[in-house]
Amino acid sequence: MKQVSRMFTLLALLLTFSSVGFAQKPRATALSRLLMKHTYNGEYDLPERRVESPDPQSRVKSASGDPFIFTDHVWFPGEWEEVKAVLVSPRYEYRPADYYDDKRYSAKQIVPGWGYIYFKKDPNDQYEQAKYVSSGYCVPKVDVETEDGELYLYIMDAIQKAGAKAWVRIQNEEDDDMIINAMKELHLSTDSILFFLAPGNSIWFRDCGPICFYYGNEDNIAMLDFFYGGDRALDDLLPSYLHRKFGIPNYITDVRWEGGNCLVDGLGGLVTSTSSYEEPTDTLGRLWWDGTDPQTITWAPRQPLINAEVREALGSMLGQRQTLIVPKLNYDGRTGHVDLYLDATDENSFYITQMPEEYDTWTDYDIVFGNTNILLNKNNFFNRKYYNKGAIPFPSYNGKKWRDEEQYGGVARTYANHLICNNYIIQPCFSFVDPVTHMPTDPIELANIQKLRDIYKGYTFYCIDMRAFDGSGGSIHCITKQIPADDPVRIIHKDIHDNVNPESLGYIPFSSVITNKNGIKEAKLVYRVNEGDWAEYDLTANGNCWSAEVNLDYFLGTGQPVTAEGTKVEYYIQATTYKDKTITKPFTASNGGYYEFVITNSVAYDASMFDFYTAPMPMENITFELSTAWLYEDTSTDDEESTGVVELQEHKSTVNPDAWYSIDGKRFDSRPSVKGFVINNGKIYMNK
Repeated sequence: MKQVSRMFTLLALLLTFSSVGFAQKPRATALSRLLMKHTYNGEYDLPERRVESPDPQSRVKSASGDPFIFTDHVWFPGEWEEVKAVLVSPRYEYRPADYYDDKRYSAKQIVPGWGYIYFKKDPNDQYEQAKYVSSGYCVPKVDVETEDGELYLYIMDAIQKAGAKAWVRIQNEEDDDMIINAMKELHLSTDSILFFLAPGNSIWFRDCGPICFYYGNEDNIAMLDFFYGGDRALDDLLPSYLHRKFGIPNYITDVRWEGGNCLVDGLGGLVTSTSSYEEPTDTLGRLWWDGTDPQTITWAPRQPLINAEVREALGSMLGQRQTLIVPKLNYDGRTGHVDLYLDATDENSFYITQMPEEYDTWTDYDIVFGNTNILLNKNNFFNRKYYNKGAIPFPSYNGKKWRDEEQYGGVARTYANHLICNNYIIQPCFSFVDPVTHMPTDPIELANIQKLRDIYKGYTFYCIDMRAFDGSGGSIHCITKQIPADDPVRIIHKDIHDNVNPESLGYIPFSSVITNKNGIKEAKLVYRVNEGDWAEYDLTANGNCWSAEVNLDYFLGTGQPVTAEGTKVEYYIQATTYKDKTITKPFTASNGGYYEFVITNSVAYDASMFDFYTAPMPMENITFELSTAWLYEDTSTDDEESTGVVELQEHKSTVNPDAWYSIDGKRFDSRPSVKGFVINNGKIYMNK
């Protein structure tokens, strides 16, 4: 009976798998194992020419010869640092080649030009599950016409307005012109788009894309490439395409982990969730095939990892100073990723989604509360507690209260899953957005966005209606991936915030570690008192440490008492390199994103607010060794693999929603007499 029960479970997974406008983010590994069996079975006429392969085999082999050694120290920038580009894809529909215009049929591409075919009696019924019917040739069709397709174009526009370049993956050579023309019709920016041609499976670039880092004295950019795997092997190759096309070094690990579960503080601190323990236990490895015959498609086995190995791997590569693994949420769209409720804009603090007390009976309410306590009781790089910089509001259900957490989990809307891009925040919302102002018109939604603007000071908000992603397990952050800027100016600063009591110090100490490969020419404290005029105070250099002790009289003005109660000071750090590149900390200071504190006797003296350093900071204290125990170097070259468009040949279709199938995908013209389970038109039958 247990075997029968497991069989029904696996079959249920197969039959409920749905190919919609975009693949849902969560993936069922059991389903992937079943899909292994549904390969080419001789009923299609293969094309005479070779179907070009991205050669996943080159990703499987480990480095040969001497052990891989990486000697340069590294640092993983926080998402608030300057970026030069953001990866994104347009929306694609995968159409069966023989049923291209029949909306009842859809496809899920597995390798270029070939995938699994699904049938849906009513393509307009969002509740009807598409049923697997066969496998065969498919065509990726870019969507730039529907409202769902246009939202990706608005994301590309917002990236450009934020001063970055949109790196856009396309799957057909003509798609770039279609995208440009569609954006021009919508009066969107098209001046800073870089298209690259590569096959794909989905749009979840946060999870499959590279985690970039800086290395060496020149702050060169490289990529850490975790295994994405499953039935999205083409997406797993994304970092390798970037490596070959743009010359960015790529370092591959077979540890299975997704970028949506990665939050770094820029100083060796990593926050992730317990779902990090789950995917590495899967034994399904990388996809293999000969590049020609779909019958050869298989997945290599992989060694599962235990929890201690997962922690060691993540800690040695990303969380060298501190790795925090907090309990995952239960009703977040089935991902368990921290980017659905957690965010940061500097190395000192977090933003955490705040569920209203009316949901205090929900299990996730307690988990978020507990995780908040965990995070805010951990020390950051400065040996001071992280603090909560602001509460991210909780979305409503179209202006109404959620019925229960099951209803919420089926939709999983979140404001936290936005993209920070330089001085912009590309923000999901869940109502109509004015295409000119990029702000929602619904008053409840607008009030929530205003709360976000109040806590994310200085950022320009570009809102996009993301209701099309309801139930998908992610939003804007999940479908984009930042590429950090060249020549970074790094400012590490322990901020002064909230109410402070300098007691008998008589001064306020400020200091920052500031680095750039060209050297720092000057650094300043820019401040104002009680919202008066802005003034500057030169910081003094001692190696890479820039500091000043600013006398309270200097702040308060001649004749004012040095303990003036309620004096508000707003400030930021500004640094200029010898090549005249100027950066501020916070990054959005010029637009109102400055630090703020109030001098008062109403709180006790807190030494941790003022014990700033003035000595140079050794680079090994703010950069880290990258453990290579889990890595091998990507040595693939552009000459090895073709990224050309697959041209499909004429072939005979065997897709038939009324046909009978065995559980391993073999098709029969009539009900077979073999014993066991068989499938017909989405229903399971058992032959005795």
